Amino acid sequence: MRRFSIWVLALALLVVGVLSTTAGAAALKDISTSWAKSDIESLVQDGVINGYPDNTFRPENPISRAEFAKVLANAFHFEPSGRGDFPDIRGHWAEKDINALIEKNIIQGYPDGTFKPNAQISRAEMVTMLIRAVRLDGDFGAHQFDWWPSFEDVPETHWAHDQVEIASRLGIVPSIFLTRFQPEKAANREETAAMIRTAKELITVQGTLENANNQNMLVVAPQIGQSLVLEVAPDANILRNNTKANSTDLLEGDQVYVVTGSYGSAQFVKASGIVTQADVMSKVLDLSKGFVTKEQLTAIMQGDWQSVQNEMKYSLYDQLLQNNIKPHEAEAIITQDWASLSGLGQERLAEALSEQWDIPMELIIALLQRDWKAAQTYGQVELTQRILGGLLTDSN
Repeated sequence: MRRFSIWVLALALLVVGVLSTTAGAAALKDISTSWAKSDIESLVQDGVINGYPDNTFRPENPISRAEFAKVLANAFHFEPSGRGDFPDIRGHWAEKDINALIEKNIIQGYPDGTFKPNAQISRAEMVTMLIRAVRLDGDFGAHQFDWWPSFEDVPETHWAHDQVEIASRLGIVPSIFLTRFQPEKAANREETAAMIRTAKELITVQGTLENANNQNMLVVAPQIGQSLVLEVAPDANILRNNTKANSTDLLEGDQVYVVTGSYGSAQFVKASGIVTQADVMSKVLDLSKGFVTKEQLTAIMQGDWQSVQNEMKYSLYDQLLQNNIKPHEAEAIITQDWASLSGLGQERLAEALSEQWDIPMELIIALLQRDWKAAQTYGQVELTQRILGGLLTDSN
């Protein structure tokens, strides 16, 4: 009897708690005309965000960095296990939540070593933290995908360009923003509710790819739980071994991390597995910056010069002659008649291709020899050098 009474009491408290939360959302008296009304009510009911003691939400008020940290930590259930390094948050009411985001590498302070918890958070800062929360920051970017700009005021040179584009493709950015994102504008409370709710409801899956035979579907066995069948979005962004790929390039057994868009389809897929010819082809095409097509590269690697544009073949021939290669030797190089040449023939072709495409000669040799593992390594090193070089140039 005592156990029954305890169970009834617990159930009653649970019901009261749910009713109180629901009533709290319904009691907010200033959100009836807000475009984010349903988002606000949903987050209040989930205990992610709160109104003020006077039963207002003040949807158009700006939100501080500390307030956003608390809401984000609540939404994603981030719990800290240590102390942060920012001196200006010690003893702050949001210290625990800020530390939780620090430990997840979601928050990065200012150059002076502070966090500035009471400063207003900009739209660009908010979106950047959200993309880090769904673990897509740093993996996908404009240098890999030909994204059509979503907003006229966020050019590729903007520091938050990639994060804004990812957020747009995931449906995190509210449609009310139209064609201008206004990245430096202070985010308000209703914008925060809308973006947090969308990000919170995205499906993220990490596991092993069980089936990759259907280009429109992925079957993923997560680390915990039953296998999931995910539809691939028509404009999905896919990386395999850090190289731009298509869904048809994915292989059974690949380790994948998938993030769906707001409509439930796989929008971002990051996969890793054995190095394939497709990986290397994609890497080289990326490095060549459009100077060579996939068809041309395939033909060169197979020695099929008939399907290569004549201007490329003649251009290479002339370039070899300019490098003091004899005509008969240049002809043998172009036709890949290695038997009639010294061991330098392949290196000379690689040197000519390297000069024309601005790609390391070692990478060209690896391609000609069909050494995919070596080619992937050279390609990765070259891409890293170019990215770092660009960053250093921008910083100067």
